[in-house]
Amino acid sequence: MAKKTKKSTWGLSSLAWFVSRIFDPVIEIPLLLSASVLYALRNGMRYRYLVFLLLIDALAPAAFLVWGLVCKKFSDWDMTRREERWSIYVFTVIMHLFGVVYAFMLGKEELSEILFVFWLVALVFAITTMFWKISVHAGVNGAAVAFFNHFWGWQNYWWLLIVLLIVLWARVKIHKHSWGQVLIGGSAALVMVEFGLRLVGR
Repeated sequence: MAKKTKKSTWGLSSLAWFVSRIFDPVIEIPLLLSASVLYALRNGMRYRYLVFLLLIDALAPAAFLVWGLVCKKFSDWDMTRREERWSIYVFTVIMHLFGVVYAFMLGKEELSEILFVFWLVALVFAITTMFWKISVHAGVNGAAVAFFNHFWGWQNYWWLLIVLLIVLWARVKIHKHSWGQVLIGGSAALVMVEFGLRLVGR
């Protein structure tokens, strides 16, 4: 019986690791940014801006993460120790600000406002990380839930809430976060994105 329980636990842990990698911010941030730009394409935004945005907002932070791992600045891919996270968060916030400013300079007000909302969320998470290990996995997925449901309706994307809950469970299951860290991370991002988009009139 004990062997069966141990095997079952191992299976759930493997599932949790799989979920954490599939719904990883490194993968989802480019997808979320792409969705933002594609939404704004109706106003004449060119695809080359999407390439620029993905370069500075997704590929640059990912390269920073790989550099940190190679140089032993980060202990693992998840940056399990809170103290390790501050540098990449600051770098990401700065990079994302370039995308916001560039969109504004191009006269793409709608896109710049959407990106600004995302930037504020990133800034809040970066500041919070100075004192507490809030979950970015939860934050990015919470932001995705709010974004897709805000623009395309809860009747179409309500199921993303289930995905969010599965991601929260996975992060706790593999001992990367506590329930408090994932619940606050997910709900804070969801609320900030939803109300932020409403405040900017989107």
